[in-house]
Amino acid sequence: MINRYRHIFFDWDSTLWNFSVNSEKALSVLFHDYDFEKFFPDFKTFHTIYKGKNAELWEDYALGKIKREFLETERFEYPFRSIGVSPDAAREQIQALKTDYLELLAGQTVLNDGAKEVLEYFKNKGCKLYVISNGFSCVQHLKIERSGLKDYFTKIFLSEDIKEHKPQRAFFDYMLKSSNARKVESLVVGDNFTADIAGAHNAGIDQAYYAPDYDGAPLPFQPTYIISSLRELIIN
Repeated sequence: MINRYRHIFFDWDSTLWNFSVNSEKALSVLFHDYDFEKFFPDFKTFHTIYKGKNAELWEDYALGKIKREFLETERFEYPFRSIGVSPDAAREQIQALKTDYLELLAGQTVLNDGAKEVLEYFKNKGCKLYVISNGFSCVQHLKIERSGLKDYFTKIFLSEDIKEHKPQRAFFDYMLKSSNARKVESLVVGDNFTADIAGAHNAGIDQAYYAPDYDGAPLPFQPTYIISSLRELIIN
């Protein structure tokens, strides 16, 4: 795989950076700090509801169906409504969560297995590496810097900066043009089938679908590669 590509575009959250673990750590701290035990039976209950809704909201955000402000509020209000509690009962905590969660999240540094090894390998081969993300700019830059991976990347492409979101074609056209990268020499690596894989496919760019839990179920189309480990990028 490595000999064909000179420009490799990595999604950040859940591809290189372990969003699931890092987010759960941050939310657990805030759940107890804000004494949410008086509303929910335990953290697991809150987190399960939050995680499902948050994933749904991010899909809608990527497709331009909702704005950032709605996402940031709804993901914290919804768990309360889902258990029959008015968000007004914790209005001050919810407002504080919107800021405190992002600040605490930015300080988490757990990476997916093989992330640094793969970046090091590609960099030593002379490839140019990039981050492409729909995540909020103020947080993503901090996460990338604190992860210790920043120096691997030639450029960082964030949807808030570009004013376009993955999977929109305009996002991928912009990143190619700004990188002076030819499609035939480019590869997009990501975990989100809609935003990363379908977006790259529709833009005519090869894709590596990072799907550790993929069970072989039919997909809307066959990605260029399907990988269950990041290390497969350097052995294919």
